[in-house]
Amino acid sequence: MPLRNYARRRLVPRLVFALSMALLPLALGSSIIYWQALRSLSAEARTASHEALHLFDLMLGNAEGAAKVALSQKGKPCSDSTLVLREQVAVVPFVRTVNLTRDDAIYCTSLFGDFKAQLEGSDYVDGRLRLMAGNPVTPNVAILILRRVEGEYGALASIDGRYLSNTLQLVDQRSDLQLQVGGVWMDEDGHVHAGTPVPLPIGHIRLVSERYPYAVIGGFPEGAAWIHIRQEALPLAVLLLTLGGVSGLACYWLWGRSATPSLELERALMAGEFIPYLQPLVDARDGRWVGAEVLMRWQHPREGMVGPDLFIPMAERSGLIVPMTRELMRQVGEGLAPHGELLGEDFHLGFNISAVHCTETRLLDDCLSLQAKFLPNRPTLVLELTERELIAANDATDQLFDRLDGLGILLALDDFGTGNSSLAYLHRFKVDALKIDKSFVAMIGVEALSVCILDSIVELCGKLDLMIIAEGVETEEQRRYLAERGVDVLQGYLFGKPMSLDAFVQAMREESERAR
Repeated sequence: MPLRNYARRRLVPRLVFALSMALLPLALGSSIIYWQALRSLSAEARTASHEALHLFDLMLGNAEGAAKVALSQKGKPCSDSTLVLREQVAVVPFVRTVNLTRDDAIYCTSLFGDFKAQLEGSDYVDGRLRLMAGNPVTPNVAILILRRVEGEYGALASIDGRYLSNTLQLVDQRSDLQLQVGGVWMDEDGHVHAGTPVPLPIGHIRLVSERYPYAVIGGFPEGAAWIHIRQEALPLAVLLLTLGGVSGLACYWLWGRSATPSLELERALMAGEFIPYLQPLVDARDGRWVGAEVLMRWQHPREGMVGPDLFIPMAERSGLIVPMTRELMRQVGEGLAPHGELLGEDFHLGFNISAVHCTETRLLDDCLSLQAKFLPNRPTLVLELTERELIAANDATDQLFDRLDGLGILLALDDFGTGNSSLAYLHRFKVDALKIDKSFVAMIGVEALSVCILDSIVELCGKLDLMIIAEGVETEEQRRYLAERGVDVLQGYLFGKPMSLDAFVQAMREESERAR
């Protein structure tokens, strides 16, 4: 599996979990705030409707009192009753006109005195109340008429619609209130409509008066809840948003924080902190660059550059060395392949593999994928077997090494003579090269016994027809000694330290220019 897919697979649940933890308090808190806003608006609508009902009952009570006084003039000539009617209009609050009727016909009014007009008693709800959009005197102003009947006589006391409209508006300026009388209703602007009003979306309530045949309807329009939240609960919403963000970031950090070294390696792998460093290999005869060993370095965000001795053993034990090496190959392929013309012919590119790799069928695919990136300037790929862990010799391992050999991929024993079973590997596997450990090279000119061992290794390689690579060459004396004994390739600080990809490409370019 490519590292990017691996990292994506591991990163997705971490992001999903962190996002869920960020959204959870926000979602729950928003739901509670919204529910509380609906409750608050419903309570507000109920309170406003009760207050409006109380005020309308008070107005109609005044009108009923004026109508009762007017009926005391029944049977008297209109000329004698007009002054009493006008007095009621003048002194009784909210009452605009008072009229007297007989046998469903108006015969005396506070405004005109003697007056003749037919009265439609069926237009009054329960024979008592009627809501009109206007009358001939004030056609554009609504009017609420209360009717009181005693035998053949009756009295009409009207309330100006502007009082009704102001009451609907001022009782609660945020909610919508409506006055309904029978099949007509009036809105807050004083407009009278026929039919039944559409229920209000939020906090709808309908209260019926116990004294008179009318109802008050209250509630809020669509979107009122969000307006209420913005006005009343914005600080709490901001706090929930902040808590959600902090929660999500904390969960993301806690998921990424490692509790064990292997988890820290896994985190670093996903973060792309393992990078390749390349150390040049030179021809012992003329000093020409003939290859490079790819070394893994850990660019830790807090600790800086971490050497391989501190993390490679743990990576091998945890099995993470496989995807780590795959990522190393990917980076080398993408960074070095565009400059393949600088490598020249028979350039060797070495990667360290461990016992875990030898059980991975993907190793062959990784090598093929790396070689494909270098076409047409394909280097010789060298897999260096480390000896920190014993490689199990079985049919699967033999088949893997045979297929690698068939593809021209070389096998080298790294740090020969210092690991588990170097001689056993020579006997079991088809090895193409030996890398002499730097501990033997460092003894040249210092300790005779180590030098004798070094000479024996060189002699053994010559008999087995193996390429010899000497590591850790740091002095001219070491270089000259190894070259005189037929060592093929040298590696060490004398020729170049491990360097980043960009630095290696620049050094290769300079080396190519010097060779011209």
